[in-house]
Amino acid sequence: MNKQTNIKMEEKKQRGGVRKGAGRKPVAEEQKVNTLFITALKELYKTDIDDEAKVRFIKESLMESQRGQLFIAEHIFGKAPQEIKQTNLNIDATDLSTEEINKINKALESDY
Repeated sequence: MNKQTNIKMEEKKQRGGVRKGAGRKPVAEEQKVNTLFITALKELYKTDIDDEAKVRFIKESLMESQRGQLFIAEHIFGKAPQEIKQTNLNIDATDLSTEEINKINKALESDY
């Protein structure tokens, strides 16, 4: 194995694979954090009812900012897709007439 191949293999080893702390957190940890936040909200709004604390937080905090409103909307209606749909077509240029090729070229030149 030459030096260049050895370097490429070392670089490749550093990508991917299992990493400490990677992946989804355990459900128990999520529940622990959720309980912590609920406790804090109940203390903040001086109530003993979980749902009442959540509703007050939504009304008094989240609804006051545009980001909060967006957060609520995304959770109620679902987040808008963030991918760009590919609409390119592969056309065999031999099937095009000279007139069609010139038309496409003019359209491209005017756009770019």
